[in-house]
Amino acid sequence: MTDAQIPNAATPMDRSKTLIFTTCYNEKDNIGVLIDEIALYAPGTDILVVDDNSPDGTWDVIQEKAASMPNLYSVKRPGKLGIGSAHKYAIFYAMREGYQTLLTMDADFSHNPASIPGLLAAHAPNTFVTGSRYCLGGTSDYTGYRDKVSRMGNIAARAVLGVKIKELTTYFRVFDVQQLRTLPLRHISASGYSYGVELVYYLRKADADLREVPIHFVDRTRGASKIPKFQIVRSGLDLLTLGLRRMNIGRDLQPDVLVGDTCASCGDRVLAMKHFGSQGKDAAGREPPGYRCTAVGARDYPPVYTCLACGLEQVPASLIPSELEELYKHVVDDTYLENIPAREKTFARCMESLTPYVGVPGTLLEVGSYCGLFLKEAGRRGWAAEGVEPSHWASAYARDVTGVNVHSGFLSENVAVLKPSYDLVVSWDVLEHVRDPVAFLRECGARVKPGGRLCISTLDVDTWMPRMLGTRWPWLMNMHIFYFGKRSIGFVVKQAGFRIVAEMPYVHYARVSYFIAGASRILPGFLRRLVLWVAKVIPDAWMIPVSFGDIRAYVLERTPEAESRG
Repeated sequence: MTDAQIPNAATPMDRSKTLIFTTCYNEKDNIGVLIDEIALYAPGTDILVVDDNSPDGTWDVIQEKAASMPNLYSVKRPGKLGIGSAHKYAIFYAMREGYQTLLTMDADFSHNPASIPGLLAAHAPNTFVTGSRYCLGGTSDYTGYRDKVSRMGNIAARAVLGVKIKELTTYFRVFDVQQLRTLPLRHISASGYSYGVELVYYLRKADADLREVPIHFVDRTRGASKIPKFQIVRSGLDLLTLGLRRMNIGRDLQPDVLVGDTCASCGDRVLAMKHFGSQGKDAAGREPPGYRCTAVGARDYPPVYTCLACGLEQVPASLIPSELEELYKHVVDDTYLENIPAREKTFARCMESLTPYVGVPGTLLEVGSYCGLFLKEAGRRGWAAEGVEPSHWASAYARDVTGVNVHSGFLSENVAVLKPSYDLVVSWDVLEHVRDPVAFLRECGARVKPGGRLCISTLDVDTWMPRMLGTRWPWLMNMHIFYFGKRSIGFVVKQAGFRIVAEMPYVHYARVSYFIAGASRILPGFLRRLVLWVAKVIPDAWMIPVSFGDIRAYVLERTPEAESRG
């Protein structure tokens, strides 16, 4: 069974109306007993468990239980994606599968399964119920410093949200799934414990009836707490951000649009909307304007979703133009030619960065060569280099103007004219464009000699720039289908049979005027016009290196298992 795969799949008509969810990491001693007690106190409900790749054998215990419990569903994610992300997975899973009620709880027995019937009894349509340590009748095992921090956190959260319930930081909760469908869940940015507080904020804005039921909160007796020490500071910053958000009365509050697509990387079907897209819901089937390599002036972008099982951000398959390959073949991008000297400096620096990892010059294949400038630099350094490029315009320019050997079309269309294998295969800024990144890496890898290297560059959305700019990030554009992060790129590379040997920022050189024109995208209209005027008077010869960390280069080699398979 692969990571992020849900076993025991059942049709919606076979399911209960209530889903009970917990997430775990290194809970081998607790999870089996917890599942049994949930089944005892809430018979007839379904159970969903998310495990973030626990190294202690937790997943094996879950699977032992699943073998005899048809109402137990489980998902193993490739790494620790955060407790907030896990709860978001449960919410979208519940919406996707048509449940009416969702109850969430911790896996360490701090939430007593015996309290489940009381929480479910207090629930009704359009209500949110939380198990509370701090309302009348509630108690907690916390003492000293931990008790003070918990109480102060709840006081701060109540002040920020403007609510009367006293418990906001526990995940022992019951939701009306239909009401969750009405929320703009894409706006909840927190991935840790603050996710739960932010969720209550949007429930309050949706006029949910907020209720609390007294519980006894138990300090764990088995295992160790997994709350990072920096989480307190992070949660405080998240609360501050949430407080500022309350003042933004013009914020778009329309609900997310759900899709039925599977993740292109892990195959899971729990995809959460991140961006609506500049073309709205009608993006599917419409020819995206301005398909080109350069980003300046590219204002349109499609809807983007995050796979909550593996973390890969992507345009769902149903929203990718059916004629995508034809669009690539007909790309014409004259703007690219305005920056030839800067691009030549970019590829010279790129070759220098690669030299320690790729050895002496040999045979080289570039997949996605565009106008052939990298191949020209590689040839200058002694490599016997050739490439493939789908754009008829770009491949013709490479042959006729740049003077390098570039074959028109995709890699699969040029098998007969290429060598069986190469010492080095490279593909710059291509992985985010293809329909299936794992299949693409395998296809490129099939051309790498034993002991050779595959080098790629692609986007990194886990850095500060895309986080800060949001939908104004320049690389959010129609031609980009996938947006990788540190974990998701590692997962995709591993699936393709490779491992990362080295990674580094991918540094672009740009004319100062071109860079300023691109940066103007994030400015208001009147400032943009002023900045663009300034850009026109700057000499073309002025160039600068540009690297914000949001594009990274990776040196890959086959894993021993893949190498042995040939």
